[in-house]
Amino acid sequence: MNWCLIWYGRKSPIIAFVLLSGLLASCGRESFAPPTLVPVLSLPPAQQTEIAVTAESEAAGRVSSGGRTPGTSLASSSLPTPAGVGIRPDEAQQLWVPDAGPEPPEGWRPPPYDVPLSFHYDDHYWLARPLPSGSRNYDLEWYPYGNDVQLPDMPSYRIHHGLDFPNETGTPVLAASSGTVVFAGPLPSPLNGVNYYGNTVIIQHDWQWLGQDVFTLYAHTLELFVQEGDAVEQGQLIAGVGSSGEVSGPHLHFEVRVGTNNYHDTRNPALWLAPFEGWGTLAGRFVDKNNQFISGAAMTLLPLNVDTAVRKQRTYSLVVKSDEIWQENFVFGDLPSGRYRLTIDMNDGVHIYERELEIFPGQTSFEIISATFEFTPTATPISIDTPLPGDQTGPLPEG
Repeated sequence: MNWCLIWYGRKSPIIAFVLLSGLLASCGRESFAPPTLVPVLSLPPAQQTEIAVTAESEAAGRVSSGGRTPGTSLASSSLPTPAGVGIRPDEAQQLWVPDAGPEPPEGWRPPPYDVPLSFHYDDHYWLARPLPSGSRNYDLEWYPYGNDVQLPDMPSYRIHHGLDFPNETGTPVLAASSGTVVFAGPLPSPLNGVNYYGNTVIIQHDWQWLGQDVFTLYAHTLELFVQEGDAVEQGQLIAGVGSSGEVSGPHLHFEVRVGTNNYHDTRNPALWLAPFEGWGTLAGRFVDKNNQFISGAAMTLLPLNVDTAVRKQRTYSLVVKSDEIWQENFVFGDLPSGRYRLTIDMNDGVHIYERELEIFPGQTSFEIISATFEFTPTATPISIDTPLPGDQTGPLPEG
């Protein structure tokens, strides 16, 4: 119903307001009950959560989140008391076994450092390992560079001009650095036609050292994946390990040649191949009172605080060349860093020298041991299959 009040032809807003208020009060009266109040939740103390408890502390004012004060505990009525006797921290440490876990497999080595590597300015570890990690990418310790075979139950063979890496047939052989293949194929001796090296790859690298060319040789391979003239990159597959040539089993024979591609210009590869991470190299010079190299001296390297094998070899034969920088006549490669004792014996029971030394990761540690006597080397007989001086490849029956 619409209401309209007319008072002498005019609307009266005051009267309309009064009548409308009364109308609304009389229409649709409804009763509204007040809301029922919910009683406050009351839990017994043992069921209250930790966050609802504010513990008292001697350190007043230092309250952490959740109402806890650092260094305090809840009341005994709030948390159960654990059964048994607690273990103090120093007692718990006695239960820790520092060497728990499986032993690494025999012969395991960490990965080698990336190349080029020169932590010391005289180092030139510029060559990567010619075999992949997971294979035996470390050499035979008993047939080192500049030495004959060092096993007492094996007869003398020949002074080694490289390093040998025994592996299963077909193991990938990798380029130690970038360069150009200058030879790929069987490498028979020009003197007697015997294929001592077997299937061989020789790479001339695309960089020089001290103004000289550098070559690497890979011998006794099963098959070749490159040919002469190919450009190769470091780590590229070039061959597979085999037993071609004059060998007793499958392995890679590896040489570093400096200056010319000649058998007589080899250098010790252990001073060129990057060490394993955390490992280093020992090189040195054993000389007489006239500062002349002493060859054939028996050497023993005993680890003092390192878990590794005792190493034995001899100082270089005079038929191999030393590094231009180090001018060494002995090298122990692939040594875990730590303390060692080096003993040198002239095999006469009189001249014995000892020195303690330390091997540093990724570096060459160098020692000079000077004797007080004059050394007279024994003349080395010339082999009938020794290459002629002009022979650039000079294959000999290397192991």
